[in-house]
Amino acid sequence: MTLSHLATQLAGDHSVAVALEAVRTRPVDILHLPPASRAAVAAAAIAQEVTPVLVIASRADRAERLASSLSEQLPGYDVLQWPAPDALPYEQLPFDLQTSVERAAILGQLASPAARPVVVVSPPQGLMQEIMPPSDFQRATRTIRLGDRLQQPELIAWCLDHGFELVPLVHEPGQVARRGSIVDVYPADADLPVRVDFFGDDVESIRSFDPTSQRSRDRLKELRLLPPAEVDITQLGVAGEALAKLDFSTLRPEVAAEWRRTLEQMGNGRTPPSLDLFAPYLGGSHATLLDHFPGESLIIVDEPASVDLVAQQLEQKAEELQAAFIANGELPAGLRSPIAGWNRLRDDLAERRALSFGDTAFARVSELYELDVTEAPHFAGRMSDAVSAVQDLLAAGWSVSIATDQVERLTELFEDADIFPRKDRRRDSHSIAPPLPAGTLEIRASDQAAGWQAPAIKLMVLADYELFGYSKTTRRAHHRRHAESAPLSSSLTPGDYIVHVDYGVGRYKGLVRMDTAGVEREYLHVEYAKGDRLYVPVDQTDRIARYSGGGLDPTLTRLGSGEWQQTRRRVRRAVREMALELVQLYASREASDGRPFGPDTVWDERLAESFPYTETRDQLAAINAVRGNMESPSPMDRLIVGDVGFGKTEVALRAAFKAVNDGRQVAILVPTTVLALQHFTTFSQRLAAFPVRVEMLSRLRNKQQQRDILKGLQSGAVDIVIGTHRLVQDDVKFKDLGLVVIDEEQRFGVRQKEFLKKLRTDVDVISMSATPIPRTLHMALAGIRDISIIDTAPQSRLPIRTFVTASDDQLIREVILRELDRGGQVYFVH
Repeated sequence: MTLSHLATQLAGDHSVAVALEAVRTRPVDILHLPPASRAAVAAAAIAQEVTPVLVIASRADRAERLASSLSEQLPGYDVLQWPAPDALPYEQLPFDLQTSVERAAILGQLASPAARPVVVVSPPQGLMQEIMPPSDFQRATRTIRLGDRLQQPELIAWCLDHGFELVPLVHEPGQVARRGSIVDVYPADADLPVRVDFFGDDVESIRSFDPTSQRSRDRLKELRLLPPAEVDITQLGVAGEALAKLDFSTLRPEVAAEWRRTLEQMGNGRTPPSLDLFAPYLGGSHATLLDHFPGESLIIVDEPASVDLVAQQLEQKAEELQAAFIANGELPAGLRSPIAGWNRLRDDLAERRALSFGDTAFARVSELYELDVTEAPHFAGRMSDAVSAVQDLLAAGWSVSIATDQVERLTELFEDADIFPRKDRRRDSHSIAPPLPAGTLEIRASDQAAGWQAPAIKLMVLADYELFGYSKTTRRAHHRRHAESAPLSSSLTPGDYIVHVDYGVGRYKGLVRMDTAGVEREYLHVEYAKGDRLYVPVDQTDRIARYSGGGLDPTLTRLGSGEWQQTRRRVRRAVREMALELVQLYASREASDGRPFGPDTVWDERLAESFPYTETRDQLAAINAVRGNMESPSPMDRLIVGDVGFGKTEVALRAAFKAVNDGRQVAILVPTTVLALQHFTTFSQRLAAFPVRVEMLSRLRNKQQQRDILKGLQSGAVDIVIGTHRLVQDDVKFKDLGLVVIDEEQRFGVRQKEFLKKLRTDVDVISMSATPIPRTLHMALAGIRDISIIDTAPQSRLPIRTFVTASDDQLIREVILRELDRGGQVYFVH
């Protein structure tokens, strides 16, 4: 579903129509507009444009929300978010090919707009990034057509010169591979990689193919190859020569040696680790994202004053970092700034036709407007008041659109009050929805953060924020494309440790082609101890697994020594001993007649709908698996493995609520007081709307409070108790315990584990851990315990970067401010 009709209806408001007419020819500044309605006004302005539109927001998180809202309200448009650099200017972080590919794909769409118009949303840091000018980007773009005369080595050389990565098998955008008479290449702007088949020096066929199965698909007449980076990689040699003229005498010896290695890399045409740092030296002329938009393009700026402040602060930080790095001997003096000057960019923006939301526009002269658009009323979970208010509005001839993540729940609620929402009968979700007639309610699935109202045209938009007091933290999927799975041979890199089921631990050296009995095949070259070699055919990669030893390098196996067979025998012996120890416990569990829980109730569905994030695929699978275990007669013993922040607690919370709904009690055992408090806060907040009593049993409760909680557990008044080791003491009695959740089981001692073993014969048990001990994990993988692995990160979760450095108050201040600037949170451990 889309909310495309809202912008159309909003354009019918007289105050909006006047402002939109003015912005066709001159800069316009709209004052006092609620933030939630800006995407709708921007969508109405964009809908009357014929050229690409640039939207500037003050921060990356605000840019993401705007891009998400605009994509819902502009179904016929490509709304793209420009990936701003993660690093601050002068910071040297590794070059990220896939992020560069995303930027190149956006520049490709701006260079030759297709049938779908383009909208690009960027924060100031992305706008100030130095990139190739449009003319250079066009020159670096190449088209290959069927029947072209082209030498295969020349095509490979062109790809490598422009930054493509040479790999054995193509799997990601920006990669190229050569296999016999075939060149596989993954263009930056393509949904699938492309296979170019040569007959001599003629291009015989061009076909897309599936990167997972490597099977060819559609035939193509031509292939457009964009450079996979936003800077001119072909100028690496020239850049290296210019950098070599800098004074390296002030650098520390080890830093100077690293710089010399980097310049040598660039001289050989290889991409340096920190490409952003050298962007000003790549090419004779430089540009920014703004230069890729035609002069007549509309520029939309959300809060120009905030954008101006963030850009100035970025420039100031760049100067401070440069001075600090030069003083520390990490950077040579005289290195050009890797970002464009804000004053020049601001002057360029002042010459553009712009629509600004805020008190200060960039244009020197702009017309000021105020729209008849205000914030929507708030109900904060009082649904009876919300239903009554909507009923009155509809009776007064208003149109009400509810943008929510809880469509079924709200539809049922309004239908119970004899208010029947409009049904969406469109088959094409990309088409524009018809206007909402007067006196009509609609409820649509949407990620809109908040609502607004336009009294003059009697239109109101409500979101979860107004109705329930919160909104889901959803993340917009980025332009980046990944195949679902890759063959092991394409995911391994030379130097990786592997384990062969028959021969043991070796080091992968790469793919080789060998002629055996007149047949040429590809083999994985694996090196073992004492220089022993093994060649494994690529069709036998199921016999090989990547070695995972917690970051420790293993000892290589010696081929033909019997060492690996001895290791396997020792493992088998240990497994048998463990199995004998556990057989009595788990046999008794299987033999016991557990009391199954009933199916989910309406309240279980309500709790699931109130989850303020979007569940990942693995998280949903774990929730469904736990539900199935709880509804079966056998007692559950399930291990849930997942990294911090991947959603294990939500799985436990829904299981606990299901148990309480069935009249049973729940015990949640945690190793530390801090974790107990954290879980207590989470459970209390999520279950506040339901008649569930949650208590915490730890040293943070005084003697009298602990006595009251123990009485409540014995009488059944307490439904869920969260506690530390205090929970496994003899005076803790439950009236009807049905579920035990153990967080980080490996951190409990022998006495507690004996207590838990007894529990497993009677009640359902969930164990959660980010790092289960080998014994626990092996029991799960061997099928003795059930296991759910949550290894899908939440959308747009960034990898954690760790730096070990001397304590510095200024550095601590800097990293905290940077995290707050991007809308993140900080947890300070002192």
